Amino acid sequence: MTYALVPADPVATRVWDWPVRIVHWAMVLLLIALLTTATIGGDAMAWHMRAGEAMLALVLFRVVWGIAGSRYARFVSFVRGPRAVIAYARSMVRPPHEFHVGHNPLGGWMVIALLLALLFQTGTGLFTNDDVLTEGPLVRLITKGLSDTISSFHRRNAWIVVALATAHIGAVLFYLFALKENLIKPMLHGSKTLSAKYAIADSGGGVKAVVLFAACAAAVRWVVNLH
Repeated sequence: MTYALVPADPVATRVWDWPVRIVHWAMVLLLIALLTTATIGGDAMAWHMRAGEAMLALVLFRVVWGIAGSRYARFVSFVRGPRAVIAYARSMVRPPHEFHVGHNPLGGWMVIALLLALLFQTGTGLFTNDDVLTEGPLVRLITKGLSDTISSFHRRNAWIVVALATAHIGAVLFYLFALKENLIKPMLHGSKTLSAKYAIADSGGGVKAVVLFAACAAAVRWVVNLH
């Protein structure tokens, strides 16, 4: 869809529900905590493990919420095929620029890439060891050799996560300064200013989100305690 940058009959419309916003910013904080504690090492690795478990619960919830969540949180609302991605990319250099209410086709695939990278990172973290003091909660379920291999993948994938997060930040800044589209404010307060004919409000989170997150957190705790 192609929108004017300054919509006619502007209406403030709730797009991002509170579960999406809370998960987004919680992931930001946890990623900073994970990178910091991994860099410090030593006693900080105990907090690294806790943060990793929390991140896994958030990733699982976001996947579930991408299926059972509200309108713009669902994957079906923003995951598009190659044609849509190419058409959107072209619109960025050949006006008129496509403006999507939720995630645009490129941004949608960035969400998928980040979730997959974080899922791999947190999942492998359960089986890692550092050959010194720290090991994942499930490392006793596998051989030392397999744990060493998984640990190697875990360390390498951390750079992929950092690269994707950096690309995401760069894209947000590009939209802000080059395309004059602020993607940060809607992720803080949930609303975008849209033309009245496109202003379909998101239904929000509610009790369902709390129940689903509790289930995801409980599932992580159950897995962690398997040993």
